[in-house]
Amino acid sequence: MTVNSLDIACRTHVGLVRDNNEDCYTADGDYGLFVVADGMGGHCSGEVASRIAVEAAAEVLGQVQHDDTADELDSLMQVGRAAEIANGAIFAEVGRHADLGGMGTTLVVALFRGNRIYYAHVGDSRLYRLRNGTLRQLTRDHSLVQHLVDEGLFRDREEANQAGVGDNVLTRCLGQDPNVEVDVGDASLKDGDMFLCCTDGLSGVVSDRHLADVLAGDESLELIAARLEAAALSAGGPDNVTLVVVRPRLLAEPS
Repeated sequence: MTVNSLDIACRTHVGLVRDNNEDCYTADGDYGLFVVADGMGGHCSGEVASRIAVEAAAEVLGQVQHDDTADELDSLMQVGRAAEIANGAIFAEVGRHADLGGMGTTLVVALFRGNRIYYAHVGDSRLYRLRNGTLRQLTRDHSLVQHLVDEGLFRDREEANQAGVGDNVLTRCLGQDPNVEVDVGDASLKDGDMFLCCTDGLSGVVSDRHLADVLAGDESLELIAARLEAAALSAGGPDNVTLVVVRPRLLAEPS
């Protein structure tokens, strides 16, 4: 299976309220991969958790891409394995440094291979795809508000928020359970597809409709990324903001 290369633009910002940035990310266009994490835990341990998770997951993904032999099922299994190894790395660090106990992080990992994207996630950081002007959220938040919506107690997130249910309560994250449950998925790629991966510092304050409008703009990826960051800050920037905008370079179909 051949690795896709990517055109990528990334931004991260501490926001307008927080003192430090607990988000972390890495992206490699040549290797066709990216990882995004949003840490939590206080006393700067959130940024430790997100850094550990990103480094551990990226190492696994890099090995998969370097090997370049994994088929579709293997690729799907490997993105899940990357998240599991990242979770184990966090617990190992807490074992060495007890003062870091309680730290955790969200995680989204993605590989682009053979005109498909393979992804895994834990938490409420999101992966979106824009296709033909329509934005689709590929991941599903592991949060209390999403759980209550899924159970039918509220129509949508806005109604839950109005009832006093906050967006910041996670039902799943790395660093919470040694046997973390990881959601995985994959999707085909088409000409013109764009992908956005972001922490809730963006998705929590900027509507999906506005995200779609910006992503669909006839601008460079760098300018699109800058406009998305600016939208989060204009909405008050209550949290750290991290985003990765991706346009895959599709591989030629075999003749």
